[in-house]
Amino acid sequence: MLRRTMMRRAYNSGRWETARKLARHIMHKPKEAKLARSVIIRSYWNEGDYPKVLELNERWDGEFNHLLQKHSSKEQIFGPDGQQLLPPKVLRWHELQPHPKGIDFEFDELEMCNNFHQEDARVWMRHPNGWTYWDMPPDFSLKDTHGDLLRLTAEILLYPWHPNSRQDMEETRAKGLIPALAYSAGTDSTAAAIVMPKNTILGYHRRSVDSILDHRNADRLLKHLREKGRSIIDVESNHELIRTYHFKQIGFSSDFACATHLILLSDMYNIGAIAFGMPLDNTYLWKGRKFRKFGEVDYFQHWNKRFQSAGLDLLLPIAGVSEAGALKICSNSELIEFMNSCLRGDGNNGCGSCWKCFHKNGPLGRPFNIKSREIQTFLNRRPLPTATHAIWALKELGLSSEVPDLAHLMKKDYSWWTMIYPRSKDILPVQWKEEIWNNLCSHLELMHKPFQLEDINHFDE
Repeated sequence: MLRRTMMRRAYNSGRWETARKLARHIMHKPKEAKLARSVIIRSYWNEGDYPKVLELNERWDGEFNHLLQKHSSKEQIFGPDGQQLLPPKVLRWHELQPHPKGIDFEFDELEMCNNFHQEDARVWMRHPNGWTYWDMPPDFSLKDTHGDLLRLTAEILLYPWHPNSRQDMEETRAKGLIPALAYSAGTDSTAAAIVMPKNTILGYHRRSVDSILDHRNADRLLKHLREKGRSIIDVESNHELIRTYHFKQIGFSSDFACATHLILLSDMYNIGAIAFGMPLDNTYLWKGRKFRKFGEVDYFQHWNKRFQSAGLDLLLPIAGVSEAGALKICSNSELIEFMNSCLRGDGNNGCGSCWKCFHKNGPLGRPFNIKSREIQTFLNRRPLPTATHAIWALKELGLSSEVPDLAHLMKKDYSWWTMIYPRSKDILPVQWKEEIWNNLCSHLELMHKPFQLEDINHFDE
């Protein structure tokens, strides 16, 4: 029993070699053999040692064929000399991308502002691998946009691969008076929109590339919000392709990439704060499973300073509210009828098979298939993704049996998970603090001391 417990802890904290060593000690026991084999082969899979996975699966009569199928959907492509190649779909995306007309220049790594160019309402940014663009409102003027906004945009999109994109700011831009929110039309950003000032600009980023992402669910809510008089900016861009040049899946370069259009529009709309619907699961919890003092974390300290240097407040209105709390805020609003977080829905419903349909739509009473491949894939990962919310959702839905190895976590009390963490008020910028906090408290109760949140460390990390 002790070795089994130690093995689980080693595996859950990513100490693969230790987990394997402990698993081998109990493999000879009939009641422990299946779990031990699973720990051994999954640890090799997590390390990317696929030849070893193949060898063990063959030795164990194909017991883990599902791991091989999982790998085949993400298989990397290598050329004859061993270099990694981009998949044909990604190459096709790159080939189809537009370029500026009548102008071309090399990426300037010394001054990020020199990489921007405007043609009519389209703003271009040169990066080391090509061009990205935003289709702006007709009256947008690049030459009237402060250089620090351009520098911040470039850093957010390029820094993960090009450290020179992080440059000194002039720090001369006067902060605007209007708040803006990077708005996805999902649960978390809608909860943020509900508690923010009514004059908040909602900025929707529209992926220009044809992919699995479907905008119809978002469009339904955006249409309703416009009819209700909310200020909406809808900007199409292809900047999510930047990742694909670096053998990553299409998506945002970093957490704040979803707001680059708002950053660029900040002078045009007198914007003084950029908000994000980042919930407690990603702030005071590290990867949703371990508590941290978010206000002291280098990540927050750095980006808070960078935004301020560009004359913007970094605003996280629901930093102290979990995904479950965001669901509760939305459920108490008339917007719930029009909102659906599923990115593959048809404009009325979710797909029922994705992770969002499980942990966002499921607690709302909307249909989903717990046995779908994607949901099962996430549920079987260790550590469990968005762990605290996933555990809460499984308990709420009566599905605790789906993760029997986490029974010890299921026994804990999570009634506080729909409440506000009071200390999150400390990171709200002064200009917007009281209005947002009062709005939050009108929807949810405050957590009580001692804060159970502060004891969270589900996987002994």
